Amino acid sequence: MVVTSFLVLVAVAACLFFPLDRPFAQIVKTPPLAAYGTDLQQTSVSGVSAGAGMALQIHVAHSSIMRGVGIIAGVAYNCSDSRLPSVFARVARGLKCIDGGPLFGGADGATFAGDRTADAAQVPGAIDDPAVNLPRQKIWLFSGYNDGEVRRAAMDSVAEYYAKYVPPANIFYKTNNRAPHAIVTDNYGEPCLALNPGFINNCQYDAAGRLLEHIYGHLNPRSTAQTGALLAFDQSEFTGAKTSGEISLADTGYVYVPTACQPSTQTSTKASICRVHVVFHGCLQYAGLVGDAVTRHAGYNEWADTNQIIVLYPQTIKMDILNPKGCPDWWGLSDQLPLNADFARKTGYQIKAFRAMLDRLAQNFSPPTGSDTFGMPQDFAVPDSTEKSIALVWRPNSAAAGFNIYRSSSSTGPFTKVNGTPVQGASFADQSLSESTTYYYQVKAVGQAANESLPSITLPGATTARPAACDPYFSTNMVHAASGRAYYLPFDALGLRRGFHALGTNDELGEDENTLNQLTGEGPFRYRKGYCP
Repeated sequence: MVVTSFLVLVAVAACLFFPLDRPFAQIVKTPPLAAYGTDLQQTSVSGVSAGAGMALQIHVAHSSIMRGVGIIAGVAYNCSDSRLPSVFARVARGLKCIDGGPLFGGADGATFAGDRTADAAQVPGAIDDPAVNLPRQKIWLFSGYNDGEVRRAAMDSVAEYYAKYVPPANIFYKTNNRAPHAIVTDNYGEPCLALNPGFINNCQYDAAGRLLEHIYGHLNPRSTAQTGALLAFDQSEFTGAKTSGEISLADTGYVYVPTACQPSTQTSTKASICRVHVVFHGCLQYAGLVGDAVTRHAGYNEWADTNQIIVLYPQTIKMDILNPKGCPDWWGLSDQLPLNADFARKTGYQIKAFRAMLDRLAQNFSPPTGSDTFGMPQDFAVPDSTEKSIALVWRPNSAAAGFNIYRSSSSTGPFTKVNGTPVQGASFADQSLSESTTYYYQVKAVGQAANESLPSITLPGATTARPAACDPYFSTNMVHAASGRAYYLPFDALGLRRGFHALGTNDELGEDENTLNQLTGEGPFRYRKGYCP
């Protein structure tokens, strides 16, 4: 079988499939997005799949205002290649990017993305200077080892791309969670290893909390129930000369505003101000299709409530031919749009609209009046680890020039400093460690005169065992067959039913060519239906 239609190409490129028939409340007249006086320089972004592609693009384009980014199952910068002459060619390349094959994943994909970044950096006004702004960023990456849609090599290219600009200690790459292709939470969604409504899987892992802490440092504990306001706003006013529909944006977007950030609680003299985190949904995950699955249940709002974070949820819509899955634009939606090839730059239609939303939220900003006191780092914690790395966080302190990290194999020392120059921000990813090993850590604040504070409390951190090897594939039966992972039996024979079957094991996949199935490779020409443990 051969994939013959552009719709099938887009369906495979779609990051989160399976549409639902859940209605979403329509507001007769949507109010404008309000101004909250947020600190534009404290902005951060995250996204899943196509939304991760958009998060990375806007993070690079507007790196001067960013603190960090969370990428869940994404691809490296400009992966679909803005130089290609048509949307068909860009989508075809994008399919190879998410598969992460030779020339598209790992170091090859990172080199390509670096070249396209250098191209953009030479165009005035295209992107902020990556050499100046990216090195201070905090980068949080996630690739579940059951993700058969955006495969590990694709995310490896993201990690290697950022490593070209960002110190290793600023990059935490979570690779030892069993999650498939989805938004991952620790308290919402159906079973982890399943295709779930809303595309949110409960894998007993708080991805939203872990990425926010890596970006901002130690946070106050999340609320047990959302106490802020989820507000609809008019997105159409941010699309310039184009209508929202022309650039595949919905007329309505959503913003979650904690009580502490609402105008009635703001004062002209405040010790701290609110910041914005932008969440980009994946394909077939827009509110018009899945209701409040993302805007209410992705895990961000509870952290926002207690940490003065406004969460912006931009929304897309489908375009019947060019974007039938309602994906954020990571390939250039239409060859008929004059700036179509700018999808990864400030001048891209969607990125330009999103930046305008951020500017609106930041209107009426006034600097905070409070100040920190230099001293021993507070609220030191070890929230996460992989088989090779351990994540550390502590409470930010603006009075410190930076922080030094000390590590020992014993709780009683001796401790050795593991960073070179003082660490900026309030998180650290200790890399290249031994598997299944316990280490002990202390953190010291560094003063303006290079003096050190007393050490923090001593905490252990342990790396994990390496997960079992997994070779997952997630797509339609037709694509599995076209890729040699399955075959079609046109009639009952040899004890097998008519329909698609996994190659080598003969596992039944159903008769419909558009049915989605997860397969795992067990060896040459042998695949089974299901997930890795």
